[in-house]
Amino acid sequence: MTDRDLRWFNWHSRYDDLESADTDRLEIVQRVLSDALDQAPPHTSLKAVSVCAGQARDLLPVLINHPRGHDVSARLVEADPLNASFLHGALGSTALRTVDLVVGDGGDTANYRGAVPADLVLLGGVFANISSADAHRTVTALPGFCRPGGLVVWSSYGPRLAAADSVLSQLENGPFQRYTLVRRTGWEFLVAAHRYTGADSELSPRSRLFSFS
Repeated sequence: MTDRDLRWFNWHSRYDDLESADTDRLEIVQRVLSDALDQAPPHTSLKAVSVCAGQARDLLPVLINHPRGHDVSARLVEADPLNASFLHGALGSTALRTVDLVVGDGGDTANYRGAVPADLVLLGGVFANISSADAHRTVTALPGFCRPGGLVVWSSYGPRLAAADSVLSQLENGPFQRYTLVRRTGWEFLVAAHRYTGADSELSPRSRLFSFS
């Protein structure tokens, strides 16, 4: 176990403070995901992927509690061993049987093989922890993650929040249409979702999108 492992595991304790910016951001993301399931076509199977899933406190509660949760096959990709161990335990305590955990690098497209294209693509905090060049590369690759009509849900905060406008611009000048955008200037975070309006696309089977700092 390294100090880095402990840092990313302990980071999630912020959600234990019910009056924090982190909890507010989490609740907004959960609401967006729940609304997306509300609007999904009935009686259809759905796919979701979570990039750098952490402890999946955003996606898992929605899948557990939403009536459509059992219609979703999800791929969680998480490199941190402590967070991955937490996820193994969390999944074992639920009735979800179509959630797959890959313990691996979220920036390596090989870890999404078989899980994309997806209806829901979740990048919680990814753009808050990668460089501008990596963010540009990741947005460029997003069509390969999405089914036509798929929804990308993402957030940013902290020192990298200033770069979020460039992510917005790249998405909206490409094949993505804004679905929702919530800014909290006092608490300095952004939650956004964008609908993929393009055609079928393929994700490169083995490429490096970003390095998580």
